[in-house]
Amino acid sequence: MQWRPPTLLLCGIGIIYLASLIQDSPYPHPRKTYTSDTTRWRQTPDDVILSTIGDHLYLSALRFEIIHPGSEGFNHGTGVLKSGVSGRITQLRRPLRIFMQDHVNETGTEDGWVQTFEHKLPGAISKVSTSTPSENESNEIQFGIMYHVVENESSRHYVRIYYVTDNNDLPVFKYKDILMPGTTWISAFSLERHEILYSRDPDRYRFRTVTLPPDLTAPPHSEHAKEIRVTESITGDPIREYHQPRNTEDHVLALARLYSAEWETYRVVTVDVHRTNNAYYCNFTVVDNVTTIAQASDLNGDEHHPKNEWVIRKHEPVEYDVYIEEQVDYIGFADVSQFQQERTRLTMPQIMFARSNDAKALVFPFVQTKFFTLDFLDQKIHDENGEYHELFDWLRNDAEGPYDASIVGIHINEKGNILAVWTDYNTIYIYKRGSANTHQLPRRTPSLLDRIDIWLDVGIPDVEDEVNHERYDEGGSLPWKLRMAITPQEGELHSRSISTVKFWNVTSNGRQNNYLLVALEGGGVNSYMVDEAEEYAEADFISYLKANWNMVTAMIMIIGAFVLNEYRNHA
Repeated sequence: MQWRPPTLLLCGIGIIYLASLIQDSPYPHPRKTYTSDTTRWRQTPDDVILSTIGDHLYLSALRFEIIHPGSEGFNHGTGVLKSGVSGRITQLRRPLRIFMQDHVNETGTEDGWVQTFEHKLPGAISKVSTSTPSENESNEIQFGIMYHVVENESSRHYVRIYYVTDNNDLPVFKYKDILMPGTTWISAFSLERHEILYSRDPDRYRFRTVTLPPDLTAPPHSEHAKEIRVTESITGDPIREYHQPRNTEDHVLALARLYSAEWETYRVVTVDVHRTNNAYYCNFTVVDNVTTIAQASDLNGDEHHPKNEWVIRKHEPVEYDVYIEEQVDYIGFADVSQFQQERTRLTMPQIMFARSNDAKALVFPFVQTKFFTLDFLDQKIHDENGEYHELFDWLRNDAEGPYDASIVGIHINEKGNILAVWTDYNTIYIYKRGSANTHQLPRRTPSLLDRIDIWLDVGIPDVEDEVNHERYDEGGSLPWKLRMAITPQEGELHSRSISTVKFWNVTSNGRQNNYLLVALEGGGVNSYMVDEAEEYAEADFISYLKANWNMVTAMIMIIGAFVLNEYRNHA
């Protein structure tokens, strides 16, 4: 019986080794160029905006609702409108060159950060929208903030637009307030280059537009300028019978303008998500505004008047179950395990748009870890009526991560070929496609489970060139490929939540480099170069022991106890 202790020891070591084989292989993570552990805010901001202008990075932190001094404890409203509260925006500035240098884990003073302004708004903030830069026009307008003022018997809705002006060759942020027409609640808005695209709740139309004045950025500025009053809007696509299901409990909407090769076409994409008692009903719609000529009457048939009409170019309804099934192990009578199916209700998704500079690529998250991509293709299709229409393509992806993770933010670079998706687990996933998806960086090594899935024809092998050529030949858009990941351990994020991220492209030494700027809730900003990866460590037995040393130590102690017991009893 002398063989029993060594056999038991080998079996225990074999179990540990088998556990190391089924571990997930890590994704390469971008090279860290700057990280900071500095805590800057006493109270966490509700939203953060990163702007790269000239040689500086501007960090704008927003507090949506701040109670006026002396009004603590009073009821300020239980709905979307509140009185006795105000919004606040604080902006800091720092040279961009600091984020290109190798300063990792800087914990010193806030050298380089300069506060440019702190503005207090007369009402609570509800929404924020950033303007998409253009290569053909001046990019003075940066972002817009919607806030609401409740006074006596009325409520007013404002959009404060921030833009930059030159002051001794140093950009300075100024603003103007625009009073939106009507008193109906504005549920969503998008700041475009020449107009504000917004939606009201309730309304007979799905969206409306307000044209920005051509002299918006002209002096006087800020507190010296008068508010701009807009008395009417241009109506958009009317509500149709399939837009809102019965028994709707909640509703979210996002909208934005899309690219069109025809300069006179105004193209809008909207995403409506309605939640009922048992399902999500979603409508993904692309509509075009076309101008037609209609006769006024038979009496004056020589007079013609232009009429705006909205034509649906693409509409995709999606239905998704509001519950997910989870298998839960309950300890039953006499310590007998009972496996039961438990239904968990999903939370309402946060719909947000990430858009490339040319507005040809648009990405938005959906339920949990799902996200969609809408790509404009430089092709036209011939329909049954003999007309040619521009072609769009949909991509559906599912981000990596735990089953209960949810996407909380998404950002795309200016060319539309690098995508950052981050979840509530403080993990950032970096996707690439097209020219950005090069073979110069290390690739993730497939794990044992990945190889088994491929062998069973369940998984898809990562053959990028074949996939790209296949989709290109079919006339479709290029798929996203997950290439990098920044985890709380690998990326020095620790337990701090991510406020926002921004891609920054800069030319250095004749070479274009893509950086990822990550703003944390505490106020720190980290930077990573996504064109380079840190030294890639493959998942092996040694790395498993290092990453799970506490669990392995407990397993070794248990195995040692069994081996010692066998040795004493059967030696």
